[in-house]
Amino acid sequence: MTPDLTTTPLPPRSRTDRTARWEVRFEGKRIGYLEEKKIGRSSSRFFQAYVFIDDRTINLELDPDFEQRCEVILQAWRDPSSNVHARYALGLPETKIGVADGVTHRDRLTP
Repeated sequence: MTPDLTTTPLPPRSRTDRTARWEVRFEGKRIGYLEEKKIGRSSSRFFQAYVFIDDRTINLELDPDFEQRCEVILQAWRDPSSNVHARYALGLPETKIGVADGVTHRDRLTP
C-alpha cells in the first residue's frame, strides 16, 4: 500500500448496524472509506469502496482485496477520470483507454 495511505477502523453506526468500516486517509486528509460486505451466504468478505470528491460520496466497486480497494480510492481521488464510477457520477467525458496508433480497443471491436 502507498506509504502515506492509512486506514483507521470506524465505530459502528448504531447498536443494530455493526457493519465493519474503515476511514481512508492520504497524507492525513480523509479521502474515503471502506465497508465490509457479505454477498448472500458466502463466507468471503468483500470491501465496498467510497471516495469523497467535490463534497460528494461516490460508490466505487466491491472487491475481496482490502489494500487494492484503498489504492482504488486514492486513484479515484487523485484523478476522478481514471475510474468509471467516479467519471459517471461526476458527468466527466469518457477517456480513451488503450490507445495504440490512435486506435482504441473499442474502435477495433466495432465494425
